[in-house]
Amino acid sequence: MEASGDGAAGDDVVNLLDHVSRLVYGIGFAEGLFPAQWVALRYFHDSDESARTLTALARFQRIHLAPVSRTVATLVDKGLLSRRPHPGFKRGWLFDLTDDGRALLDRDPLRQLLGPPVAGMTESEQAVLATLMKRIVTHMQDRSPAPPDAVPAPVPPAAALNLPIA
Repeated sequence: MEASGDGAAGDDVVNLLDHVSRLVYGIGFAEGLFPAQWVALRYFHDSDESARTLTALARFQRIHLAPVSRTVATLVDKGLLSRRPHPGFKRGWLFDLTDDGRALLDRDPLRQLLGPPVAGMTESEQAVLATLMKRIVTHMQDRSPAPPDAVPAPVPPAAALNLPIA
């Protein structure tokens, strides 16, 4: 099978990806949170302890530290995250989901909406979709420059993120 991004089929796929991205963003306004706050909750839930820092979240999202800091501070104020001193860095903090944060994540609108159609796929369909989505994410990360004053560091390739699909 020859890969081609040209023509009507390629345009249809691009339009479908755009539509999905808009739907995903739109459902992120739920339970009194904004999409960036859901991203942060998912990130801290899915990350190893050593990566549950402001800097690591900013690197993951390829955005400035200031908005990440505001997002996380809001989640702490809402009682969804707790912070504790980072054992390896004097001025660093580690963030953990609180019981309320975990309970809210159980009602994650993204996982509730996308979980059923993904669960309805065969394992091979899920594997193909995951492979293709990782390829798209990696391509976009490689070609999308980070903001000039974003936290410097490469974002791990999508394949290394091992994020859950459903």
